[in-house]
Amino acid sequence: MASLMINVAWGNEYIIPILDTLDAEGVKATFFFDGSWLKKNVELAKEIQKRGHELENHAYSHPNMSQLSTDRATLEISKTQKLLKESLGVENKWFAPPSGDFNQQTVRIAHRLGLQTVLWTLDTVDWRKPSPSSIVVKISNKVESGSLILMHPTSSSSQALKGMIKAIKAKGLTLGTVSQTLSSERIVKAPVE
Repeated sequence: MASLMINVAWGNEYIIPILDTLDAEGVKATFFFDGSWLKKNVELAKEIQKRGHELENHAYSHPNMSQLSTDRATLEISKTQKLLKESLGVENKWFAPPSGDFNQQTVRIAHRLGLQTVLWTLDTVDWRKPSPSSIVVKISNKVESGSLILMHPTSSSSQALKGMIKAIKAKGLTLGTVSQTLSSERIVKAPVE
């Protein structure tokens, strides 16, 4: 199993096409919301939720978490956590630090708030506007069981998504949410002799 981690702080025009592709392919993804985006786009977030995707925390204002004071870092995470709960009824469990920037303080704060910090293992680097075909080739070559694939709502990823999914499935992998991919239920225990 592998997962699509879709970090959302912008790119609204690509979200519905991404959702339509995910629906058509029978795939559920995990969307990590920037809180300031969520505050302005609750209806779009509800549409993502209605389609059965996992909704998680990507801080409030897309800061470099390692550069923040304890109080500010706590606020960045807790403010989005509160918005997820109040706007969507979501008790989130994962925190994806913006730009992958974090330190031990970040992990401790997230943990204290009941969240586990998660990072991607494979990056589409879609914010650099690569060709959709280059994204598909990269994913096809590098995806493996347990991959957490980072993408954003961009033109490149939106156009590449169907090919990415086909390439992942062609490797015999299924796609699920981050919670499914990282679940201890997936661990096969060796028989005791």
